[in-house]
Amino acid sequence: MKQNKASHLLDKFLAAQKAGKEIYFDADEIDDILERLEDREDYTHYEAILSLGLRLHPGSTELRIRQCKLLIYKEEFNQALDLVDSISDAAHLELDLLRLECYCALDQYHKVVSYIEAHLNDDREELEEVFEYLAPIISDMDMNEETSDFIQRGLKIFPNNMILKDELCLHLEAIGDIDGAIKICNELIDKNPYSVDYWFMLGRLYSMSADYEKAIEAFDFALTCDDSDIELKILKAYCLYMNDNFEKAIEVYSDIIDTDNSLRDRITPLLAECYIKQEKYEEAYRLLKKHLSEKETNSVEDISTFLNFIRCCMETERETEATVILNKALELYPDNIRLLSILAIKYTEDGKDKEAKEITEKLFRLIDEANDSLVDNAESLFQTAQYLNLKNDIREALKYYLKILNIDPKMPLITMYIAMAYLSLGDIEAFNKYYNLTPQEELADFFNKSGIDLDDLLRNLESKHIEPENLTKEYLKNKGHRN
Repeated sequence: MKQNKASHLLDKFLAAQKAGKEIYFDADEIDDILERLEDREDYTHYEAILSLGLRLHPGSTELRIRQCKLLIYKEEFNQALDLVDSISDAAHLELDLLRLECYCALDQYHKVVSYIEAHLNDDREELEEVFEYLAPIISDMDMNEETSDFIQRGLKIFPNNMILKDELCLHLEAIGDIDGAIKICNELIDKNPYSVDYWFMLGRLYSMSADYEKAIEAFDFALTCDDSDIELKILKAYCLYMNDNFEKAIEVYSDIIDTDNSLRDRITPLLAECYIKQEKYEEAYRLLKKHLSEKETNSVEDISTFLNFIRCCMETERETEATVILNKALELYPDNIRLLSILAIKYTEDGKDKEAKEITEKLFRLIDEANDSLVDNAESLFQTAQYLNLKNDIREALKYYLKILNIDPKMPLITMYIAMAYLSLGDIEAFNKYYNLTPQEELADFFNKSGIDLDDLLRNLESKHIEPENLTKEYLKNKGHRN
């Protein structure tokens, strides 16, 4: 009834505004209209109606409070604080809450602490409301020390408050204490075992700690509480994918598309990745070809979609199509490290040594200037280096290996690849240098997988009777070692 009345009042205001006429409402009617607009999150006429109300009823505490909220929403905190302090109703809890919110925004947390300490013996329900109101606000302001202090103060007084524990869980997640967040989340679930939000939160936390089995289990519990949350299903499918359960991930992704076809564009590339992991390149190729063909010619697509489609084309012997999509991707992402790495390989295959050298120089320059993930860049360069090595272009491969060492010195076996490249070039001194830099456990792994007899290699080196050009071939021929 109240909402219907507010809607009717709003219609009267809009009609008067359209006719250019002034209209009268009492303060409560203005407040009802504004409350209705807030509920609908429709702020189109909010300021105009509030302005009218303040002209008609300049002394209304409720309307002035709404004016304070509007100023805070517009981040005009000093003005909001001045207005709060000018309102004479000193015993108004809502005014206290707004004042404390302004203190936080103006980096005056010490005043919040003073308020809490001054009201420890006052109404407990009102004090608890202060903590519940302010905790998420402080947390959203990225005030880590203050957030931790405020939540701990609140839990010391109200140890069973679920809102504060919820905020503590989110805060621990934000500062990277995932184990601590999981512990608190389990406490929340103990109190409310049928909360889809808590189970979803627990699954997300486990996924962040790469414990995908437990994440999937938590998501399954969440889905028993509410099976309509699409984001939950997407994250579950991701965890299944990360847990190498590709068949089940395909089932979940397919179910999402069947449930909501509007998500097809978003889900199709994820579904294709599952098929690629199963080496079902033809299925992935068909999915991605249809997906890309439905896009506008110059529409921006996630780079991984292009990369996966190029890989599917190569794996299914569609080299011409791979070249076409590579060129299209390069038009959209001309400085992408992974695309340029593929282009360098293509030029090498085509015998275009000059172009390959130019792309390599561009790659290295971009990496030196890059602000994105160096590890991702190193992985892209590594794939190119391995290809060049397989093609017996050892000198070019070595350039890549050395660049990788520079940007990601912790990459497993990188010093051993450099050592073997130098060995293939007959540089025994450089081989010894990088061989000795390789950790013993990595050496054992390398020679175990490569099929090279370490003792025989060392004897040949000592006698200088070596045939270096063939030493890495068996290792690199293994498909699993080229990725």
